[in-house]
Amino acid sequence: MSAPLKAGEASGEALRFESGVLHVVLDRAFAPGKPTDLRLTLGGDTLSLRGKSLGSKRRDDDRFDVRLRMLSLRKAERAALEALAI
Repeated sequence: MSAPLKAGEASGEALRFESGVLHVVLDRAFAPGKPTDLRLTLGGDTLSLRGKSLGSKRRDDDRFDVRLRMLSLRKAERAALEALAI
């Protein structure tokens, strides 16, 4: 399962959430340590989240695999992100 995502001017999709890290595919890279505001649409609801980039890696399709460590997640937000694993 994936969910549409906006991170500043970048757009893409969230793929999974594991151990406090959100794995996403975006059309832009983010430098490690860069704080990022996210808007994630999941199940008809839009979540506003904040994370810090752990790094980016270019894919064959010219997009980037980006790992984001989530900051200050509430219980409901964590539960919604964990639904990505299903």
